[in-house]
Amino acid sequence: MGGVRHFDCYGLVRAVRAELYGLPTLPAYEGVATDDARRVNRSLGEVAQGLQPSPPQAGAMALCWTGALALHCGVVVPVNGRMNVMECTVDEHVRCQPLRAFCKGFTKVEYYT
Repeated sequence: MGGVRHFDCYGLVRAVRAELYGLPTLPAYEGVATDDARRVNRSLGEVAQGLQPSPPQAGAMALCWTGALALHCGVVVPVNGRMNVMECTVDEHVRCQPLRAFCKGFTKVEYYT
């Protein structure tokens, strides 16, 4: 029906994977506050356990680690033949960055399909 949709990082990943790539919809984690690091880490870890590790490829979830915690995620999308990561942040809103630039902001980035 159109209109504006509001996402956190995980909500964006869920929507892009399902709507653009036809992948199964990931579980919903409503009520997990983005500033609750333990719950975010636990929820993202549960999602990753249900997926397969993969190289960066279209539709893959990019699971981002800050130290020992998974606190952010994005989704891999091709732009002009190169792999980029689309993410949603409170400060930057939705943006797309080349893989290398995206990964610089995290301790580690893992990919899952």
